Amino acid sequence: MNEYVIRFTAVNPDELDAEATERIEGAAQAIPGTRPMGRVLIDPLTRRIEAEFAIEVAQAMAEAARDGGRLAKEILLAARMPDARLVEMSVRMGESSNTD
Repeated sequence: MNEYVIRFTAVNPDELDAEATERIEGAAQAIPGTRPMGRVLIDPLTRRIEAEFAIEVAQAMAEAARDGGRLAKEILLAARMPDARLVEMSVRMGESSNTD
């Protein structure tokens, strides 16, 4: 299995409350197969959300991108931000990835 790090940015159409960061962090920990990484950044003025998590996939980066996008949306849904729109996502190999 290879570890990939998914970093995403989303924009929420509604205002972000004071608990938004905690909800995103909790959702990233609660969703099976994800490992939160770094801090969640919330900008209440622009309603932007930035978060990063790691996942393991058996195949290649294309699989990580597909699963990472789906899991990012699941994190937003679990954090009670169903209308948040993903506007950017990056995928990179994690440090513990096998290169064999």
